[in-house]
Amino acid sequence: MKIIKVTPPLGDELELVPYRVEGNNVYVPYYESGVQAGFPSPADDFKEQQLSLDARLLSKPNSTFIVKVKGNSMYPTLHIGDFLIVRSDLYLKDDSIAIVSVNNNEFTVKRFDKERKLLIADNTDFENIQILEEDVILPRGVVKHLVRDL
Repeated sequence: MKIIKVTPPLGDELELVPYRVEGNNVYVPYYESGVQAGFPSPADDFKEQQLSLDARLLSKPNSTFIVKVKGNSMYPTLHIGDFLIVRSDLYLKDDSIAIVSVNNNEFTVKRFDKERKLLIADNTDFENIQILEEDVILPRGVVKHLVRDL
């Protein structure tokens, strides 16, 4: 058996995204003006900048960790298999999605509602967790980024 590695050319609808490596950082082109999801304006000027994905997503490596979603309680916001980039140095704020433990139970990912004293499951098939006055909340970190395969 003979195995040949062939790299076919890209079609007209695709463009290779160039990147460069500087030290431990990998930089890719970044267009700050974004891309239109509706009707693009021909007057939009795409100004290319450089973005280091590790610097953007992992800017605080000593206080950053990554977890993989294994349950459905936060669906449709989070899907099974999503990777969450979590910062342990950030304070738990109202409406933030966080990794928390209530009364030293297992850590879970929920949306924090300070006013109503709830940990909210975005999936309505799951019950929210009521936070009582005597409960001890241990936040492990706040979800800052989501990485999902399409």
